[in-house]
Amino acid sequence: MPGVEVRERSGGMGTKISIRGGGGSGPALILVDGRPINSSQYGGVDLSNIPIETVKKIFVFKPPVPVWLGPGSSAGAVNILTSGYSERTSEKKKNNGRLKMNGGSYGTANISTTVIIPQDRGQTKFAAGGGHKDGKRTNSDRDSGNFSFGWSKKSRSEIQYDFNGRYYHTEHGCPGPTDNPTPDARQRYQKGSLDFLVEGFSGDTSEFSLKSYLDMEDLTDRSQSGDESSLEVYKIGMNGENIWSGDEGWALRLGGLLEKNRINHDISGDHQRNKFSLHVQHDQEIGNVTISMGLRGDHTNDFGWFPGLSTGLSYAIGPETLIKGNAGFSVNVPSFNQLYQPSHGSIDQVRGNPELSEEDIYSYDLGLEHKLTPDITINTALFRTDTKDLIIYQRSDDLIYRPVNISRAYKQGLEFLLKLNWTRYISMDLNYIYQHTKNKETGNELAYSPEHSAKLTGKLVLPAKTRIETIVKYITNQYSSPDTARKEKIDAHCVVNVKIIQPIIIKSFPIEIFVHVHNLFDTDFESHAGYPDDGFKFLCGMSINF
Repeated sequence: MPGVEVRERSGGMGTKISIRGGGGSGPALILVDGRPINSSQYGGVDLSNIPIETVKKIFVFKPPVPVWLGPGSSAGAVNILTSGYSERTSEKKKNNGRLKMNGGSYGTANISTTVIIPQDRGQTKFAAGGGHKDGKRTNSDRDSGNFSFGWSKKSRSEIQYDFNGRYYHTEHGCPGPTDNPTPDARQRYQKGSLDFLVEGFSGDTSEFSLKSYLDMEDLTDRSQSGDESSLEVYKIGMNGENIWSGDEGWALRLGGLLEKNRINHDISGDHQRNKFSLHVQHDQEIGNVTISMGLRGDHTNDFGWFPGLSTGLSYAIGPETLIKGNAGFSVNVPSFNQLYQPSHGSIDQVRGNPELSEEDIYSYDLGLEHKLTPDITINTALFRTDTKDLIIYQRSDDLIYRPVNISRAYKQGLEFLLKLNWTRYISMDLNYIYQHTKNKETGNELAYSPEHSAKLTGKLVLPAKTRIETIVKYITNQYSSPDTARKEKIDAHCVVNVKIIQPIIIKSFPIEIFVHVHNLFDTDFESHAGYPDDGFKFLCGMSINF
């Protein structure tokens, strides 16, 4: 998606999502059906345990985000909606399923399946998968598996009930950076989660949702020296919201979150965090103007109370042009791994800092959306984020990263998006981001914040229904450390990725045959200092609907 980058974390566990160029504060907040799934320990998320076949829609919120999304969203948010019960599902054949198999470079092999069983005003779904890859570097292999189930039911009074469970397991190597390799460091990680959602309408003008959830994580980490440590993470919570709306163009949201987090680590000990959050947001349409204002109060037992604020104003200048501006304030509380000893790729590379302070973040943006023709749309946005006590990682002479606060920092820039849909068979998206960042203590730019980044996506559908997608990404120089004495430069690079998908039908079964090529021209580059990209890779396979 334009302005969004998704890549595997260098330590081998989880996914890092950066929105609008990176260089901001913390990871993006990831939600599934409105509930946060970011790890209590790392702040990151494991996207591999969410079967793509169960995903219905994905919404991306660029900062400043609305307060109703909850705390921890200062760097943006992604809300993944999964497919619950619908009337259309019950009209299909008795069993609906998909089998997907693929293999490719560096010993990559994956298989997954999803089965949906329609029932009276509901459905049951199962998904499972597993995979292996060797990786290019020594000790970068990975074995993974996942299983999930879901049950949905809509009552005669139109109340929706959803119950979901997921399990994810991986065993992988932690190769470490090239200047400090760890060829014997290994990890075994598993995570289980349960969710129960109730939503529906209360009266003629309001709708409600209430979700309870439970996460359990277990990590065993073996360092390069052979020492082993274990980490257990527990999260239990509940969030809910009621939305009132009227024919006069207004909507009122009132909701909150209760959550308890606990970690048990045999190196840093036991730690817990209790969260409480309450939000209210009012949206009002007045002619061509839409006004939004939200307030949120957050509390944790270890850092106290903090306010949150979001405001927005949009004005439609005719049917083809929209001007919108947003401003917000939020507070980021340090994650457990920032405060204490993390076990993330591992104790050989990173340490914690229990003296960290929370971050205060002020965000602003001003955007313009204009439709030149029915097939050509332009989006531009000016943005700025000011952060007090920004948490950054500095690398010492012992090659260990440690988090510290810096008093003041900012990022500001411009985002441009051009969308072209020449025909139903040819389309193109061009996304360009310019940003300028500064650590006000030193005058240096922030780590992992390239000044220029661009992404060109072209899609073509041939007469034989062959779909071809080409993605060209360009990123200028950036640094992994803000310390002038140890600036680890990551060179500029341009990468080309290609996807080819051919749909066919065999004996009434829809089949897609696909080939994905990453780094077509085998460009030598790093996304994270000391972790070179594998270079040219391919993946080919097929998916069968049954």
